[in-house]
Amino acid sequence: MELGSFHTQNSMLDLLPSDCYIFFSEILRVKVHLAAYPAGVHRIREDLLPEELELDPSVFNAVHADLTLDRHDRYLQFEFRLHAEVGLQCDRCLADFTSAVEVRSPMIYVLGTPSRGEAIDDPDLTVIPPHTSDLDLTADLRDALILALPRKRLCRETCRGLCPTCGADWNESVCACATRSES
Repeated sequence: MELGSFHTQNSMLDLLPSDCYIFFSEILRVKVHLAAYPAGVHRIREDLLPEELELDPSVFNAVHADLTLDRHDRYLQFEFRLHAEVGLQCDRCLADFTSAVEVRSPMIYVLGTPSRGEAIDDPDLTVIPPHTSDLDLTADLRDALILALPRKRLCRETCRGLCPTCGADWNESVCACATRSES
């Protein structure tokens, strides 16, 4: 297993071996330079800025990416492990809070073109043109993180929310509206 790293187009950072890398294009997209990864297993770890994945920096803090690439001829199997701290607003009390988002997602890319009439209905399988030199992972990493966001965003499971009459935060205290409705 080889350990690679990310690099910007102008300077490489901590590359092992020196010709294996992922880079950010000028428009901040995460791409894998396929020629740099021969057959075998390669591990890539890096901290990314939200902008590099086209994510909103007001929601997503730094994203830690741990990617494993298992390459066999024209098959590229990735295991994405992503971790991000996200700033959210509670659906009940509207308080801002921070939560961790963890996602683990497999993705398989095949260099080539599907045979005529061959339909590919596997959402984890992507066919890419046979002469592709750089594989853009931006959309797949971004989508995996967005889909991992909680649907119900609560600052805590026991959040009591806001009073529908006066807007008081019932986590802080009971308002006069609640006392009036109980009697």
